[in-house]
Amino acid sequence: MKVRALFPALAEATVRLDGPAGSQTPQPVLDAITGYLTTRNANMGAVFSHSLATAEVVAQTRTKAARFLGASSPEEVVFGLNATSLNLTLSRWATQALRPGDEVIVTTLDHDSNIAPWTQAAEDLGLTVRTIGIGADTRLDLAALAAALSDRTRIVAFPYANNGIGTAVDVAAVVELAHRAGALAWADLTHWAPHAPAQVAALGVDVAICSAYKFFGPHVGLAYVRGGAAGRFEHGTLPFESLAGLSAALDYLDSVGWAAIAAHETQLGQRFLDGIPEGWRLHGVPAMSERTATFALSLPGHHPVSLAKALAAQGIAAGAGRFHSGSVFDAIGLPDGALRIGFLHYNTADEVDRVIGALKALSGGK
Repeated sequence: MKVRALFPALAEATVRLDGPAGSQTPQPVLDAITGYLTTRNANMGAVFSHSLATAEVVAQTRTKAARFLGASSPEEVVFGLNATSLNLTLSRWATQALRPGDEVIVTTLDHDSNIAPWTQAAEDLGLTVRTIGIGADTRLDLAALAAALSDRTRIVAFPYANNGIGTAVDVAAVVELAHRAGALAWADLTHWAPHAPAQVAALGVDVAICSAYKFFGPHVGLAYVRGGAAGRFEHGTLPFESLAGLSAALDYLDSVGWAAIAAHETQLGQRFLDGIPEGWRLHGVPAMSERTATFALSLPGHHPVSLAKALAAQGIAAGAGRFHSGSVFDAIGLPDGALRIGFLHYNTADEVDRVIGALKALSGGK
């Protein structure tokens, strides 16, 4: 895609396949952050022009974020430090009226940030946390979820997609099951956010969280609370320069378009799946349906970190480890995690071929 020139970091020779840990940032986002700090920097609440301009930044960014999330209203959008801190705040709000014996369901596909807040609340309040596992294909076991729901279920926490292996969740099916039991559908869309639209209202999600640094923005969190008033969940003075950067990131995504992003990433992902060399094991859905272009690989006899170091020596940046998704790696028998290769829409077919060639060399040239 003709977007790479907008990303200063991509001018380097390094192949950036570390997008699942955090995307690179386009120049318009960098300009928006510095532009805010140099021309509009002020707190809200005053009557002079800089303060009024800051209030406008917040309002415009909230409106754009609502459109990005697929919310019904800007008032349903909450800003914070990141997805993890927002989830901790929102989970405390959601559990304050629960009683001992009430139940929260999480999944093996969840990031720790959508598990730990519930286990902490359970310790404090005497709640029960149940975990729904995955099948051999790493898809969420919807039958097990249906069987686990009861009249004590209050919250069903789940991800749109797992950040370690890329497997996606049938969000509509999970939401339907949760609501049938009278529970909240509580989604982590952090890994999904740079790949496809969230459509939270259309899917019936009640709460959703994500971090902008995963979708070409700065380090700032945003969340959706169905029917909520955003202000009651926000802490103190917002990071206004980061919101200016978020606004520019959302404009950038609009300029590229989800259709183009999905088509390009599907092509890259399929090219990679078709070229995985012999000897390597793919962990996750073996097709581009029901997944993102994020791939977990292992090579028997090799530690993931040593593999990542070997790729780094060849100018390829990839992740290694458990990526705060320990449950899924335990479930698939990889206590040390895996090598993670992640493609975003700014990657190219040549980069796919380059990493395939490097993987082939590491496995003995097969």
